[in-house]
Amino acid sequence: MEKILVTQSETACPPLDAMLQAEGFVVVRARRVEDALGRLAQGAALWLLEAEQLAAADAEFRQLVNRRCCELEVFCLLFSSGGMSVEAMAKLAPWAAAITLPATDGGLVLGRVRDQLSIRRLAYERNLAQARLLEKQEEYRINLESASSIQNSLLPQRLPNIGGLRFASRFIPCDKVGGDIYNVLQIDEDTLMLYLLDVSGHGVSSAMITVSVFQSLSLQTGQIVKQRCAVPPYYRIPSPAEVLASLDREFPFERFEKFFTITYLLLNIHTGQLRYSSAGHPAPLLIGSSGEWQLLAEGGAIIGVDGANPYDEGEVMLQPGDRLYLYSDGVTEHMNENGELFGVERLVRRLGEQRRRPLDSACGKLVEGLQDFGHNGRFRDDVTLFACEFGENG
Repeated sequence: MEKILVTQSETACPPLDAMLQAEGFVVVRARRVEDALGRLAQGAALWLLEAEQLAAADAEFRQLVNRRCCELEVFCLLFSSGGMSVEAMAKLAPWAAAITLPATDGGLVLGRVRDQLSIRRLAYERNLAQARLLEKQEEYRINLESASSIQNSLLPQRLPNIGGLRFASRFIPCDKVGGDIYNVLQIDEDTLMLYLLDVSGHGVSSAMITVSVFQSLSLQTGQIVKQRCAVPPYYRIPSPAEVLASLDREFPFERFEKFFTITYLLLNIHTGQLRYSSAGHPAPLLIGSSGEWQLLAEGGAIIGVDGANPYDEGEVMLQPGDRLYLYSDGVTEHMNENGELFGVERLVRRLGEQRRRPLDSACGKLVEGLQDFGHNGRFRDDVTLFACEFGENG
């Protein structure tokens, strides 16, 4: 039962402390308002204060009473033993509730006491819920920062300088922090590995899956992209379809509760032979030096859904000046204010128009086109673009 502080003169009637004790409340008495101020900190939930005593104090003291009630979160209920109206009490202390006190009707007082205690309980629960919400928001903010840091640490800090190959990229994370990463690694003297993946969901859990996939596709920590064997050259490079099948076995949805899409390619640095396969990921775009284009659409289901069918694999021969673009669905699914998607057709047209520009400039122009299309609205998903140009000295 809540504790109630009662400040009432000796001669006032009815005696509120006795009435409240009879109802089972814990009552603390203070006959003078000055004495009551010192007892507020003893855990009172409600202060029943005689208005005539407050009226006898000066304005500065009344402000002190208000501050102490606010600091200790004690509700104050004014009552009059001398016939002061509710209006007069409200003018005297607008921060407090007020009641009249008929000598014959204790039920009115008890009803208002219970009302004020209920309001206090509700206010406490509201403040507690707000505090928990703020705590969760701060936890969420910290998690987003951690996920963003993880994601950025996996992106190539410098793109490689290999023969006549040129590379460029753009990465614009959305505020939710997704799971997009891309990478390019030289596996041996002839072969270059390129990939771009997109993990479902957002936050730290998606970022941790991204880390795991990154490690699986690493030459140092993974066993998927380059496997040892007993005959020269004592290693073999699995095909793109084999790599995707291995990832599908290694990352079942039942275990990680996440799935991801990926496009994985192997490029012969010298001949331009390009082998590729995609798991539910937007098809890479190949634009020739003269403007012809094709989508490299061979592949299969997303990783994590235990696809029973093997992944299809495609092969093309790159010619000098050909450009290969890997991108996430944050590019093609970027939406304007009318609900219209940027789409593959705009992607092909924009990049085709920029084929005479340097590769990095072409990527920058595409991002500008996305922003113009969306009227500079925020991106709802990560926007990732990774490009490679096959040169004369490839």
